Amino acid sequence: MARPRDPELRERLVAAATQVFAQHGYAGASLDAIAERAGVTKGGVYFHFDGKEDLFFCVLDHWQKLRRRELQMPAPGAVDAATALRAFLLAYLGFHFREPAATHLLRVLATELRGAFTARLREDDRQEQRWLRSTLRELFVQGNADGTLFAEDPAEAAFVLAGAVAGVLDQWHTAAGDVAPFCDAGRLASTLAERWATGRSIGGGEQGAPRARDDFEFR
Repeated sequence: MARPRDPELRERLVAAATQVFAQHGYAGASLDAIAERAGVTKGGVYFHFDGKEDLFFCVLDHWQKLRRRELQMPAPGAVDAATALRAFLLAYLGFHFREPAATHLLRVLATELRGAFTARLREDDRQEQRWLRSTLRELFVQGNADGTLFAEDPAEAAFVLAGAVAGVLDQWHTAAGDVAPFCDAGRLASTLAERWATGRSIGGGEQGAPRARDDFEFR
């Protein structure tokens, strides 16, 4: 009779693999290191996963589901689109600032594994980008309808905004010390959404003047 799988061990392995993949990349990560971090033998890894690739996909799926669960959109009409856009950007940026290891996994996927050995790796990266753009596009469509946002081409606006968000996160992960003063999720969300806001928002609150900041310090 086969031994049942231990769900707690599986969770520990996903947590351990998140840290190891984020710190060392896919090529630099080893199942031995992941097993040691989780407090099990390498055999314990194989009891739950077919191998390194299977574990990496499971880690990606875990964080993708968690991220999207936290970023559920409000019901249509619950708030105006400008407020919803700011809330979404706040939640998205806040999640990534709070879970840097999870964001590093996306960097591994988009850089180290961009041309890697399976089509699924490339498709996962593509689907994540599509999900972000489609969510933003829908908000711009709603904003054009309720008058709180204006985007002549919602798809183009979504592309530009998704690129801005990706750029913020890329700078933060590349040189957090240089850009930390600018990486307040709430202020960034308001600044990014302001480009398309018409000022008719009924739930976004009054936007204060931006604080003066010193130039970047290069070390």
